[in-house]
Amino acid sequence: MKIAIFCVTYNSDKECNQYLASIKRAAQNAGDKVCVDTYVASNTKDDNPGYFGAIKRLMEKVDVTAYDYSVISNVDLTMDEDFFLQLADYDCAEDTGWIAPQIWSQLEKRDRNPKILCRYSLRKLQILKTFYQFPFLDALYTRTFYRKKKFESHPAGQIYAGHGSFIILTKKYFEACGKVDYPVFLFCEEIYLAEQCWKACLKVQYVPTIKVCDSEHASTGQMKHSFYCRCNYEAMQYIIRTFYQ
Repeated sequence: MKIAIFCVTYNSDKECNQYLASIKRAAQNAGDKVCVDTYVASNTKDDNPGYFGAIKRLMEKVDVTAYDYSVISNVDLTMDEDFFLQLADYDCAEDTGWIAPQIWSQLEKRDRNPKILCRYSLRKLQILKTFYQFPFLDALYTRTFYRKKKFESHPAGQIYAGHGSFIILTKKYFEACGKVDYPVFLFCEEIYLAEQCWKACLKVQYVPTIKVCDSEHASTGQMKHSFYCRCNYEAMQYIIRTFYQ
């Protein structure tokens, strides 16, 4: 099984090295079941096309349809030692475009997947956009309701979208949807991919037996809140304009 890893680092060399070491361990553990190629984009202050902008650059140099699976990820992660074994043994249906694994948050002590169970309504997206338009609303929500939010575990199965920090796209996805081309600096990547799958009649499957560990926002956690909100606002605008109007 051929697997490609496309990852992006920004001021996170230590995390990147740890992530690459975990990929190597997981690949060695899988033996001859998998062949893994890793591609790293190093964004800098002077040359920073964003998350999926960097992914697009990497994929322009690679025939992604030559791989059974292509992983898109941040680098503040650690792969489970059985990751590739579990992925190789997974019985992937022909109409699957995206596999959302278990992404265990060390900070919140929970699985970040499933990210979105059902497609958002236009009204919900407009409300979210308003929160990011006025950063004090987002700050208030984060300090109050988010901290009290109860997260529930979910069984494996079909969902709308997985979490964007670690994405497994199938060969079928690229055959049907082409290479990733999301012209937004950061955020809402999950909705973009989910909409691509939806248009191509491909399913997003949550598979918690395939595991990674998230050590939390090595790059985005350092953002100023105003910039974080502005990026989210622009991403929401693009999603609404492109897929809901």
